Amino acid sequence: MGQDSTMKTASSFAELLTGEQKMIDSIKGWVGGSLIGDDCALISSQTLVSTDALVEGVHFRRDLMSLEEIGWKAAAVNLSDIAAMAGRPRYLFVTVCAPAGFSQNDFRSLYEGIGSCARQFRVSIAGGDITASDQLMLSLTVIGDVHENGCLTRSGAKPGDVIIATGDFGASRAGLWQLLAGEASKRNSKDGGGSHTLGKHIHPMPRLSEAWMLVGKTGSAGALMDASDGLADALVQLARANSVGMMVELGSIPIDAQTKKIAAQAGVDPVDWALYGGEDYELVGCIDANVWGEWRKEGSKNNPFVPIGIVTDGVSIDLTRYGSPAPPLDMSKCFQHL
Repeated sequence: MGQDSTMKTASSFAELLTGEQKMIDSIKGWVGGSLIGDDCALISSQTLVSTDALVEGVHFRRDLMSLEEIGWKAAAVNLSDIAAMAGRPRYLFVTVCAPAGFSQNDFRSLYEGIGSCARQFRVSIAGGDITASDQLMLSLTVIGDVHENGCLTRSGAKPGDVIIATGDFGASRAGLWQLLAGEASKRNSKDGGGSHTLGKHIHPMPRLSEAWMLVGKTGSAGALMDASDGLADALVQLARANSVGMMVELGSIPIDAQTKKIAAQAGVDPVDWALYGGEDYELVGCIDANVWGEWRKEGSKNNPFVPIGIVTDGVSIDLTRYGSPAPPLDMSKCFQHL
């Protein structure tokens, strides 16, 4: 793709950036942040580092989630950043800013949730900080290793690649709707009590093994990120990072039956939740079409990804729904961090 086309692609995606992405672009300019841009910073070619903060009233409500659930989620979303680059997480550093009246038992419950997630994925909690605050806030930093088969970043897609994704989308947003609608009492365990949608919201699972399977097939060829801010945002970030276009078939986006049922109760198109709901923590990537074709022959048991579109040499993200043109992305529907 020539320089003029690259400039046109960057310009066409500028209007699709969220406030957070615009701020990140500004910060990169202010500090000369050449390591900023992927889900993790790749340091010394072998080390991955990322940090995420969860703030009460912005990312969670204590009347809707237990402290153990909040702790698990805080750890899981950080490990998801390592999965987004197909790395192996090793260490977590945990900072807790606690409000007045936050007791020792409260701290214990919170750290039990963090520790439970860390143990499940064989990650060590190696330090952190504790301080006072007006509201509960958690800031976690994760350090990991680059996978022995390579590292996948957002920059690595090319025209003709297949766009692939894990799991299903919109379920976390459906789970949040359930909580806000007063259905929290229906669950009887930390994973949602058998509810797929509640489980996806309160007990997300970082897709580490899935990422390792992908990097085992591709090495460092291809592109990958997680869909923490929604599938639509992931598509925009991947297209922008590679100066390419995309053709996405909305009918191919995996959406769980329970998500569809709850969306119908809410009077919402489940595709909107899939595109813009966020917090699904699924992986979205781009893989060479020939490599994908060979991998698919192995069957679904050996392939946790599904195809949802193709990378084009255009300058836009074009959507179809069962073969017919669909309305363009509306990024105003995404969660706005800023």
